[in-house]
Amino acid sequence: MLYSMTGFGRAEKTTPSQRIVVEIKSVNSKSFDLRTRISTQYQSKEIELRKLINNNLMRGKVDLTLTVENTLDNDHAINKKAFSNYYKNLKEVAEEHAIDKGDLLYTITRLPGVIITNNDAVDSNAWELILAVVEEALVAVNGFREEEGRATLEDIQSHIDDIVSLLSEVDPAEEERVEKIKARLLSSLEQLQLKGKVDENRLEQEMIYYLDKFDLNEEKVRLQQHCTYFIEELEKDVKSKGKKLNFILQEIGREINTLGSKANSATIQRLVIQMKNQADKIKEQLANIL
Repeated sequence: MLYSMTGFGRAEKTTPSQRIVVEIKSVNSKSFDLRTRISTQYQSKEIELRKLINNNLMRGKVDLTLTVENTLDNDHAINKKAFSNYYKNLKEVAEEHAIDKGDLLYTITRLPGVIITNNDAVDSNAWELILAVVEEALVAVNGFREEEGRATLEDIQSHIDDIVSLLSEVDPAEEERVEKIKARLLSSLEQLQLKGKVDENRLEQEMIYYLDKFDLNEEKVRLQQHCTYFIEELEKDVKSKGKKLNFILQEIGREINTLGSKANSATIQRLVIQMKNQADKIKEQLANIL
């Protein structure tokens, strides 16, 4: 199973005294990067929230929005002095720049320090309820990630299968290539009028040595092994495996490049280019894998 780093989750809970809304969004990132927007009363709990989210999501650029609205009438008061100062300053700026004042009442009530919570202490029972809502949102995010990962796994699997299939086409092309190299060497000897004037045993030894430099067997075996290893890791029941798969893909890329550099054959070069294309598609997909 693969998990994408892209996900979204939302959870909401309403009690007689509070309305709790949690939204979590995540996209791909090399590490865990959390940005939070938390109701003022609960900002002291940010570290605890970070640990909880990090343990659940592990990697990705994550945005958390936690809104807690008290529904009791006596839980809030307006800081009239702060309201007046905001109104005065915003009105002056609007007039100075000829900006439509719009709904200043709504705007000012959203600014820090205007709405005062009469009870700033964090109630333990209320906090436990908030954590439960956050965990519910995390479950939704991971569900989203799992669904995205399932589709990505099928796509990556198909690209690896294509690389293995293309690799199987190298063998017949290699046999043809060896015969062409032998013919070219013998033709060169004839053109130099050396045919029959050289030690045939020595010629055969030199030809074997020369052809051995262009032998692709080691690269083919290693590439096949790397592809098999990649599939094994892909199918493991591990939540976070994007980095390891990237390392294996790098090894796959190196073997493909070596095949290309030793190919000395237009047919094999075409196969190598197609393999590189498949590897690049896998690389793009792995950038968003947990």
